[in-house]
Amino acid sequence: MWLKTKGSREEIIKIVTDFCKGQYRCLIISGESYKKFAGVLDSIIDFVRRWNKRVPIGKNKDKIKEVILSLKKEFEVFKSCYIENFDFTQENIELIKKIYDTLAKTVLKSTGTTKLMHGMNPNLFVMWDKGIYDHYGCYPNSIGYIRFMESMQEVIKGILKQHNKEEIIKGTNRTLPKLIDEYNWMHFRTSKSMWK
Repeated sequence: MWLKTKGSREEIIKIVTDFCKGQYRCLIISGESYKKFAGVLDSIIDFVRRWNKRVPIGKNKDKIKEVILSLKKEFEVFKSCYIENFDFTQENIELIKKIYDTLAKTVLKSTGTTKLMHGMNPNLFVMWDKGIYDHYGCYPNSIGYIRFMESMQEVIKGILKQHNKEEIIKGTNRTLPKLIDEYNWMHFRTSKSMWK
C-alpha cells in the first residue's frame, strides 16, 4: 500500500489533492480539515522515515511540515503531472530544483527528499538512493535529480511503447514512478550488498 494511515488510500489521495488545489491555505487551520491534512502530512513524513530510519525525522517533523507548506505553490503546479508526458521546460526545472533544494536542506537530505516528493506526487517524482543515483551517473543534488528524472522518463516512455499504461497500473496497483523505483531498488540500491 502507498501509505499506511487510518484513512483509506482514496481519502489520503483526496486530502493531498485538495491540499495541492489550495484548499488548505496555511498550517493554521481549525477543525477536522486541519486534523485530516496534518494526518496526511504525518503519513507522508512517516513514509519517508520508514524508508530510511537513519534520518532523524522524529524531532524534526514539525519543521519538515513547515517546509512542505512553504512549497505549496510549487507542488500545486505539478498536481496533474505524470512522468511519462512531463514537459521539462526551464520553468518546471526551476520549480523542481527549488522544491528539491529546499527539502534537501532539512534532515531529509537527498534520498529522503525524493521520497517525500514522491509522497506528494507519486505520478511524477521517482525516488532514489545513493546506489541508484550513482548507477545513473547523477550527482545527489537538484541538477542531478532533474537529469535522473529525464532518464526515468525515457525509460518509462520505452516501456509504454510496448505495454498499455492502464494494464500496467491495474496489474500492479502502482504508479509508473513507483514501478521504476522498485526496479532500480532491486538492481542498484545502496543496501544491495546486505542481501548477498
